[in-house]
Amino acid sequence: MTPILILSGGLIVLITVVEGLNFRRTRRITFLTAVHALIAVGYCLPPFLIALLPDTSWATGPRGAVDPNPWGIRLYLLDLADHLGLPEGAYITTGIILIGAYGALLAGYSATRALPVRAFSSEGIPTGLLAFSGAALGAIALVAMTVYTSQYTGIRELIDMGIHVRTGNFPAKWGYLQVLSQVAFPAFLILIGAAIRMPGRMRLVVLLLAAAVWYAGFLRVIHVGGRLELCAFLITPLLAAVFLMRSKTAAILIMLCVAVVGVFIANLPHTFSRDPFGIGAAMIHQMGTDLINHILFIIADFGFPHIAAAHTLTVVPDPIAFRHFIDVPLGLAYMLPNFSGVETLPPMILSLHVKLLPWIPVDLFSFGYYSLGTLGVLITFAAFGALLALFDGWLTESTGWLGQALRAAWLFYLPFRLLYADPYAVLQSGFGLITGTTLVATLVLWTAWRRRGV
Repeated sequence: MTPILILSGGLIVLITVVEGLNFRRTRRITFLTAVHALIAVGYCLPPFLIALLPDTSWATGPRGAVDPNPWGIRLYLLDLADHLGLPEGAYITTGIILIGAYGALLAGYSATRALPVRAFSSEGIPTGLLAFSGAALGAIALVAMTVYTSQYTGIRELIDMGIHVRTGNFPAKWGYLQVLSQVAFPAFLILIGAAIRMPGRMRLVVLLLAAAVWYAGFLRVIHVGGRLELCAFLITPLLAAVFLMRSKTAAILIMLCVAVVGVFIANLPHTFSRDPFGIGAAMIHQMGTDLINHILFIIADFGFPHIAAAHTLTVVPDPIAFRHFIDVPLGLAYMLPNFSGVETLPPMILSLHVKLLPWIPVDLFSFGYYSLGTLGVLITFAAFGALLALFDGWLTESTGWLGQALRAAWLFYLPFRLLYADPYAVLQSGFGLITGTTLVATLVLWTAWRRRGV
């Protein structure tokens, strides 16, 4: 394990230096900052856990036999590594390619940051138009969620059946409607942005509508949303408020609260929906007595890319042939409604991947390698770096509530594509945010065009 530990440690040092320079320049949490943290957690720290934790009291994690993983009762990263038994050479090769991929990411980021990207501002959008757009989007979400939930006897059954819907063990009707109801989240952010501008009674009306839309979105999240989506749904408004605060003390206090909530949600078991109050109370007690163990659990839980990437090197081009990036247009095609009930499209890479690694998503490294080997990894990371730079230029310096709310929401979504990179899964999980952001961007462009026309 010594060579991979050296490679991983070296990359952590490099990331630390680059992020130090980045923060010195921006004095902000950027999209690159978030990706740096996820590269460290997903690819660099896992080798140290695998090398140091076995045969220690930390190896069982906070759950152990109470909530076993598919391969054993320890931290699943340790059990998965033992189960696969990959050759050390696969990990070393992955580490070398990853360093080159990080260089490609920085090259794509630096080249794109040099472009003149205008910071987002919604101040020119008329308040009435902003409120109407949020209300229209919210109405779509409310109708979609109302029709979808009508197949369940009540909220209790809606929550209980969520885990079965996510795993495909329950043939829920109108599944496309629960995907459509994702627009509740951006509708809520837009309505709050409109309410902030409004006086007295109109503000109250818009806030009540925002609350109804938020509730519809929350029902969908606790039904089929994962822990990451739940975390983003609850924390985004708080994070946006922190970004707008002038008091550093208040911002730090809220960020500490956000961190505690994030750690709590990240440690929730997949069966949380079966008894949310009982499991939640037990989790609060456990975290109070054994916080370090829960932090280790999070690192191990998000450390799957280290193993998945090395595994990819052993299964390409046989039994999985190079995909040549066909999954990008396939992901778009899979998003279109299928009314025939017969699937005629080729399988996405995720469906092939999970046959070999159940429960494990396709990370960005694996997606690139499945597509075109080492060259595919470099291309994918360079494109990802360019996308991060565009969003840093557009949202990090944005003004007003709506700009910072979108920044917070995209900070939860875009950097995590490093860990969850299957194109169809990317589009499906981000449908609401992408739709809402596109709507707001269109309004900004339209109002700018009207002003120029006048």
